[in-house]
Amino acid sequence: MNIDPLFTTEDPDELRSRALVLLAMHGTTWEQRHREQERHIQEQERRILTLEEALKTGRRWCFGKKSEAFQGERRQLVEEDVSADGADIEQQLAMLLPGAKDSPKRQPLPADLPREDIRLDLDTPVCPDCSHALRFLRDEISERLEYVPAHFIVHRTVRPQYSCPCCDTVHAALLPAQLIEKGQPGAGLLAQVVIAKACDHLPLYRQQKIYQRLGADIPRSTLGDWFGTVGAMLKPLADALQRDLLLQPVLQADETPLLLLNPDQGKSQKGYLWAYVSAAGAARNIRLYDCQPGRGGQYAQAILSGWAGTLVVDGYGGYRALFDRGDVQEAGCWAHVRRKFFDQYKANGSPVAEVALSAIRELYKLERLIRKRAPEQRRRWRQRYARPKVEVLQQWLLLKQQKTAPNSGIRRAIDYTLKRWASLLMYLGDGRVPIDNNRTENAIRPVAVGRKNWLFAGSLRAGQRMAAILSLLETAKANGLEPGVWLRDVLTRLPSWPNSQLDELLPYAGNRFG
Repeated sequence: MNIDPLFTTEDPDELRSRALVLLAMHGTTWEQRHREQERHIQEQERRILTLEEALKTGRRWCFGKKSEAFQGERRQLVEEDVSADGADIEQQLAMLLPGAKDSPKRQPLPADLPREDIRLDLDTPVCPDCSHALRFLRDEISERLEYVPAHFIVHRTVRPQYSCPCCDTVHAALLPAQLIEKGQPGAGLLAQVVIAKACDHLPLYRQQKIYQRLGADIPRSTLGDWFGTVGAMLKPLADALQRDLLLQPVLQADETPLLLLNPDQGKSQKGYLWAYVSAAGAARNIRLYDCQPGRGGQYAQAILSGWAGTLVVDGYGGYRALFDRGDVQEAGCWAHVRRKFFDQYKANGSPVAEVALSAIRELYKLERLIRKRAPEQRRRWRQRYARPKVEVLQQWLLLKQQKTAPNSGIRRAIDYTLKRWASLLMYLGDGRVPIDNNRTENAIRPVAVGRKNWLFAGSLRAGQRMAAILSLLETAKANGLEPGVWLRDVLTRLPSWPNSQLDELLPYAGNRFG
């Protein structure tokens, strides 16, 4: 409070009146500040409550009961944004309430990643309080994960040349064999181009822009040449993969649309990518893809020509000719049956669908319990515990079939199930046969994501080349290998590798590709 006016007069009454005025002015200012502080606190409290509610909502979405409203890539994108929103909200709360943010419990960083030490030491190891010399105890280490941007390097092969004065000839060491003779790309760059397109779903024109930012201007046509050359070199390996697949007694199959461009007519046509996988627990974990211009059964017959065994499918009629041969048995998919009833339960809360879902759930509970058992043990458990439940379900479905309207949704679900009943029973008598075809659907999922970036295959040949490459890369992943590491190793070895030993390069042929 400024009291200078009090010293301009010595009159007690004047001093008293001036002091009262100053006190009144100070009181008004204090009340205003107090009210402003209260308003600020209330605003902060409202903002904190809003942020906390938003954080709780995000956590419920991430960790609470899952909804089937979002599927596949849509759900993944939503989850990414929910995670980012949670971090955003927590950071804002930490700024509003210092010390309120909990320290997250992080998993230790992978031990196989390279480490780069930055040592921070005291200038002088002397106690700042008493100037006594300090004694070393231990190193306190904190780790942060850092990213080093990708970069290009040029490998120069230097070969000293020697001349013979007697023979008048020049001698030098031979160049190692290259995948592209007299070409510039090394095996690592070729592997990167293929992995980026096939696994990371980056078309070549996008890769071209990325490489330009990194300092290498590679024409898109050149990238296309490289991709085609790698596809041709890997074709014998893909053929060997198909041969080994046909040695497995139980296979699973499915197909998904893939747009094919007809360069002659300048328009696209609907093609299909077929997927064939060995069953879980098979001697070899194989995923094989085949691109064809249609969905006719002749394409499956061509791939599985000469094969005999049990084929797990979703009921599509295109496989019927295979089963009519007599040497291929059909096994149905209980996941598709469940989906039919789930749709009805979700649409109108059908009590019939609810009972069917409960019965199917019991079958899956048993499968989870015996998943790691030997095939013969799985067969015995299925016969003892699952078969009685399945027989009861069949009798109940036959009863409900007579009591439901012919054109109703629940009737269609019942008809779908009973029509495929013989194939649905196949898994009970063979422990090698899975209860559903989800394994094949999972194998197709990367393709379904990738085609949103490719939009289409430029030709049938391009689709078949991509199918062969995907077969090898997805098989590598299925066998626990990093596909980029496996592909680089194979592309390094292929130019000088004997054809008689190609099988040794397949993803499941050893563990040197770790």
